[in-house]
Amino acid sequence: MSKFTFVLALMGGMVAVPAVALAMEPYLPKTQKVFSKLDADSNGRITLAEIQPKAEKRFLRMDGDKNGEVTTAEIDAALNRALELRRKRILANLDKDGNGSVTKGELDAFVETLLASADADHDGGVTLEEARNFRVAKVKKPATGESSN
Repeated sequence: MSKFTFVLALMGGMVAVPAVALAMEPYLPKTQKVFSKLDADSNGRITLAEIQPKAEKRFLRMDGDKNGEVTTAEIDAALNRALELRRKRILANLDKDGNGSVTKGELDAFVETLLASADADHDGGVTLEEARNFRVAKVKKPATGESSN
């Protein structure tokens, strides 16, 4: 593994591990988007009846042997699955020649394409609004697997 690949993997891991860990334990939302998803009746408040089913769903997903308890091993397995999915996604997006490592050239090409795709007004830069719209469009891509960007 080259020094560059190691640094890229390390940086990705530092971001992914806290995000994955947070996604697996109950938490109160910090963004309007997540808050709105939990606020099922759209009354501007999250109640126990709204948040508890989401927490229980995550719990059941981690309870591999379905015995009503989540062990350290089951938490580790869930975190490892999430990290493996993230690793695969990083390589799918960046490793264009499929050799199992990411070169600086592949990273540069990815970043260039990313910015060009998000730059809706083609002025050479991406505003926060363009970045937000790009994320939404990416999430709402067609079922055919083609990008809507």
